[in-house]
Amino acid sequence: MKKIVICILIVFGINQVSIAQDSYKKRYYIKNTIEYQEEFYNQETEKRDTKTIPLSLKSSDGTIDQKVLDLAKSDKGLLSNVKFGEKEDSNKLYVNPWLIKSGSGDYIDQDKVYYYELKNRQSVKINFKQWSFNALTVPLKMRFGKEKTEFSTGANLGVLIGHTWGTTNFVHRKEVGNKQYDTKYTFGLFLGADKLEFSFEDNNAKEVKIKTAVLSTGLGYLFSYEKFTFGATGGFDFSLGENSSEWDFQGRPWLGISLGYSLFTF
Repeated sequence: MKKIVICILIVFGINQVSIAQDSYKKRYYIKNTIEYQEEFYNQETEKRDTKTIPLSLKSSDGTIDQKVLDLAKSDKGLLSNVKFGEKEDSNKLYVNPWLIKSGSGDYIDQDKVYYYELKNRQSVKINFKQWSFNALTVPLKMRFGKEKTEFSTGANLGVLIGHTWGTTNFVHRKEVGNKQYDTKYTFGLFLGADKLEFSFEDNNAKEVKIKTAVLSTGLGYLFSYEKFTFGATGGFDFSLGENSSEWDFQGRPWLGISLGYSLFTF
């Protein structure tokens, strides 16, 4: 019984504590030039069309160190932190690169300010990576037994810790406030707990009813837009307590559809 209580408290306790957390250590990969698709009215075709406009990385003194430039031109990009400016600088998307050492061992341009300058309604998409923590429910779960398959519905609460990658769309909106939207994917480890009721016949052909908890372990793949998440999870279920081996799905695989709300990332 103590094991059941401890497992449930771990899962639900993590969920409650995480509500007070926030996002940090998101790793953006900056390019020297970003292509922006701008809409315009094409008088020749008399239809709306798009044209590609390059947005180049700028600096406070107009120069960019060659090593910084080489990283920004690379396939991966320049590892940086990114944030919109405030008030009169709200049209600038500031870039603060992770410190880069020169050949002599000194840090390059550690006080220099880099930025993209955006027009009203202009937006740029920048790739990022991070580790994340997600609280999930698995409202539909399919368990595969040796002789039968069972569909389970309910809360099936759990958490998924994994590696996240995606893009942030930074939108400059003059006078009304800038916006940014995340589209991302996560792959990681899943841990969940739920209540469980089952019955079996003992050696005297008497029906025994069991009320216990089930611990779910496995993997998950999620798609997220902003903080809302949808995905698939799968793994193995383990009933806790006495007579757990009598459960038809003890240690058996399962698949589920997951819904969630991202609480914090790190």
